[in-house]
Amino acid sequence: MMLSTEFIEQMIETADRTIQAAIAAIYEYQQGKTYIPTYYKYPEVFLKGIEEHESYKEMETSIPAFKCGIKFLTDSTYQSPANYGGLFSGSDGQFQINCHSLEGFDDLLRLFKSVPDATKTLVSEEKYIDSAIVSLVANITNRYLYITKKFKTGDYDSELTKSLILQRLICLYGEKLNVNICVPICFMTFDADETEIAESISILKMSQDFQISRYNATHFESTQESNVVQCALFMLKISGYYINNNNRNAVHNAIANYWAYPTEIIDDFFAAIRIAVGCKTGYGQLLIEPIGWAEKWITDLPTVYGANIRAFNHNEVKTKFFGYSIYNVNNSDLDLIKTLFNTIRQKRMDSKHNKDFRKVFIAIQRLNRCMLREADDDTALDAIIGIETLLSGNTQGEITYTISNRISVVAAKLECCPYSPQDMRRAMKTIYGFRSDIVHGRDAKKNSMIAIDGKQVESKELAVEFLRYSLLFIIGNQEYLEVKEFEAALDSSLTNNDSE
Repeated sequence: MMLSTEFIEQMIETADRTIQAAIAAIYEYQQGKTYIPTYYKYPEVFLKGIEEHESYKEMETSIPAFKCGIKFLTDSTYQSPANYGGLFSGSDGQFQINCHSLEGFDDLLRLFKSVPDATKTLVSEEKYIDSAIVSLVANITNRYLYITKKFKTGDYDSELTKSLILQRLICLYGEKLNVNICVPICFMTFDADETEIAESISILKMSQDFQISRYNATHFESTQESNVVQCALFMLKISGYYINNNNRNAVHNAIANYWAYPTEIIDDFFAAIRIAVGCKTGYGQLLIEPIGWAEKWITDLPTVYGANIRAFNHNEVKTKFFGYSIYNVNNSDLDLIKTLFNTIRQKRMDSKHNKDFRKVFIAIQRLNRCMLREADDDTALDAIIGIETLLSGNTQGEITYTISNRISVVAAKLECCPYSPQDMRRAMKTIYGFRSDIVHGRDAKKNSMIAIDGKQVESKELAVEFLRYSLLFIIGNQEYLEVKEFEAALDSSLTNNDSE
């Protein structure tokens, strides 16, 4: 909503007087009383205090997540930071500061009430306006104290206070609220602390303060789920977004609902990782980092709000954090991820002119799904459907024979593929036997394992690998979207063999 510049300036000046009085009241309170409320369940580093113990040092060298610097957090009730804002109330009390006794508070209250639109944006009903202004003053005051570190005495910084007030007012009354979208990347580390992978999109190492801040940005049903989400050192950061702040619930709705986030871009990024390196990764949080505004603050932590989403394989919940596998993305891997991501995104934007590429989008969707499936049969079926989408075309022949032959072309022409064409062809036939067993309700044990490259591999894992290599091959060699290219390659291979 639009408020006049004069009204905003008046609000800032009045709130500034009120905050100055609130800080003075905090200083005076502490001269006679020692009780200060604390934050409830404030995040604390797990195993804090035993860092110098030999057993902890052993864990740092043996537990993958600890080795790469991930610090898991837990709730702390007894050693939480002080919440000075918790002293403020709308009434008198033994361990309370009555806001109505603060210079400027009642003027601030009247100012809000004088403009009905200003009140409606702040609260659902006018009867709640008193407590809302108390909360506003309390939160700004607490933030001020943590930024300045002047908890018991100190000169007043009016400029800082006004900047904090303005951030809160922008949140309430700004038409467009600029944000960064942040998505912690589970089970992966990167060589560089920050890497741009596309315009306005980068991979960034999270600071420890950011890790603490995101801990309570979303909530999960169990500690095990929380640990999966915490097993992230880096995040995907997407800038250039904003919230249309057109009603009182706009910010909350944008923050809390996963469908409000650019999930297509996010899933394309994770697909690029899965295609490039084949590791298990995922995400459990969709975070908003406000730019120039704030809904509320916690101590002096970075401001982060978010929604939870279970876009990770739930089998990892059963693993426990001591057994998480961490994949390090080297520079070569990262170059491939960037290339794949940018190709996929460009094809998304040009989808009307790239109809043949739609089969790649379907296969990508299947790869993302099968990486998150808990059941082996679901994983295998998704992977096989993805392979068929890429390689079958409009074939009228026997599908097992067709796909087995065409995937041998992938093996022959894809330099990074570790399997021979003969091994891939043979393994694909076994994978189809596994698929048939699942679909027809037969005992799938016979075809559940495949001997390949000197070792036994689960059929469902190999199916996922074959889908990954098929995607990698076709994205890099898009002429093979026309299946006649496979037939030409097979014919050429046969001709060469005959000549030999």
